Amino acid sequence: MMNNVVDKYAQNFGEEYASSLPSLGEAMVKVLKFFGCQRMYGVGGDYAANLIGAFEKELSVCPSSNEMHAGFTACGQAEIEGLGVCLTTYTVGSLPCVSAAALAITEKLPVIFISGAPGENEINNMALHHTVSSFSTWRTEYDAALDAFKALGMRSERLSGARSAGQPNVAAEHLFRLVSHAYLSKQPVFIEIPRDLVLSKTQAIQLPISIEKLPQEIFILKGAQSVAKQVITKLNVAKKPLLFLGEKAKLNKALLGKVKKFCDKYQIPYVTSWLAKGILDEFDPLSLGAYNGVFSDPKIRDYIEHEVDYVLEISTSINQLDTNTAFATGTHLLSVFENRTVLKGTSQLERDIITTLDYLMDADIPSFNFQNVHQESSTLIGEDRIDFHNLTGVLNHLQTQDENPYVYFPEIGNSYFASYSLKTRMSSLGRSWITNPWYAAMGTSLPYARAACKQLQHSGASDVAVVITGDGGFNFQLNDLIHFLRDDLNVIIIYMRNNIFHLGKNSDADIYNCSDKKFDVIGLVKAFGGDGKQCTTVAEFSDYFRLCAKEQAGIRLIEVPAITEEQYQCREISLLNLYIKAQNGIPDAITKWDALKNNDLLG
Repeated sequence: MMNNVVDKYAQNFGEEYASSLPSLGEAMVKVLKFFGCQRMYGVGGDYAANLIGAFEKELSVCPSSNEMHAGFTACGQAEIEGLGVCLTTYTVGSLPCVSAAALAITEKLPVIFISGAPGENEINNMALHHTVSSFSTWRTEYDAALDAFKALGMRSERLSGARSAGQPNVAAEHLFRLVSHAYLSKQPVFIEIPRDLVLSKTQAIQLPISIEKLPQEIFILKGAQSVAKQVITKLNVAKKPLLFLGEKAKLNKALLGKVKKFCDKYQIPYVTSWLAKGILDEFDPLSLGAYNGVFSDPKIRDYIEHEVDYVLEISTSINQLDTNTAFATGTHLLSVFENRTVLKGTSQLERDIITTLDYLMDADIPSFNFQNVHQESSTLIGEDRIDFHNLTGVLNHLQTQDENPYVYFPEIGNSYFASYSLKTRMSSLGRSWITNPWYAAMGTSLPYARAACKQLQHSGASDVAVVITGDGGFNFQLNDLIHFLRDDLNVIIIYMRNNIFHLGKNSDADIYNCSDKKFDVIGLVKAFGGDGKQCTTVAEFSDYFRLCAKEQAGIRLIEVPAITEEQYQCREISLLNLYIKAQNGIPDAITKWDALKNNDLLG
């Protein structure tokens, strides 16, 4: 059958052309490798078998514990490598990835969700296995997964075979366009590929010379020079300016490089939004960390809100996000700062901001000789209890003594909010704090860490991967530990154990219980080839963490018994729990929250 089709191509275009046609599988490999893809994550299945066969000789096809985690790991891969790829089978495999696709949309991650599908010759009036069809339906339904991903607002397409005799299909071209769209717009795409197309011949395409030569928007927004003049005017009369950097910049290395050079040249301090934490070095003298109103470090907040007189805001989200603006508490001053210039970045790859910064770099602007707002480090006493109230202080102290950067993967919950007090070095990955703060799907820290650890292993870097998780979040995802064992990956897991879902807890209902006192987490980790230790004091924790960071030998877990008494909660957790309870209408919490606001004690 295949030979007959190729003969028709030869009759139409000649033998030379027909013999040069690649299979769709071969073309897909070349396209993915062009975009820097070295590996993908997924779960095998019947409809994906031909795809796996096409990929496995030139790309690493990494197994995952389930399809949802494959999607989350691909999201982590996109955060670190600039492109993530997830491979599943038809519907039963792809539909569980919808949560990961929603995460990719909200975090602006270029993730390629690839799903095998029934061959075009299998489509008729019969409901195939994996199709979403009930026994009483009046029609067959083949597009359930396509419709589900489309409902999220992302591009979702099924590649098509040849439609005219003698004319090869253009599936490879369509694939290239979809991957290019994901890469340039920083958005996910979903692609279904009929299994009979994988081996079929497709029209050959000539890829660009390099990824920088990708077809992009042909227009450039006018007015960058005028905007730069406005910024120059503002800076020339400012005494204490500030650059406020947002989350849209996190995957744009060119923009981040320009921002850093700009701040260095004119000695202008910078602060990131909460969702952009870790994209610039927080040990740099110009860094003020991450700002989020009431939840910010009090000393940093005081400087920003009472001394800064001009703000250059770059690459923040188009619409305000409550997570990013102090959960709508009305305390995020930078969102209403009057003397500011806001450059959101509305061009592809934020080229409008980059052009503006180019003009600013050649401008006559004075150096501001910024002197950092030194934060007083809390006194650490070895016999003190280790818990959320001092965890980040201990880790910051350890990081100052270790030249190898710690790359943090905080799990959603108390661990995530406590992590905002971490001070991060710049990692070889380009990011040192990697999580999914906006979408907030619990159970992603291990998949994210896996993607990062694979890249660290590949590059031979000495960065230390550190997962911080509660027991609830850990139980969501611990099955992914099998892949840390299989791949010989190094990770330190800080396991904050209180056996409940504590964040936002309003009662003693059984639904808040997530574990049991009899659960032996260290025994579990040992079953995965790792080791661990329970630490209850600052000294025990510090000594074991230093050992783990030095040895970098597989999975290491530090179990920290955590308690819910107020004195052992960090500032961010205490404030957020009080705010959540107030928003949920708890009378006592409303009274306390209003008292804080009315007495201006939030700072």
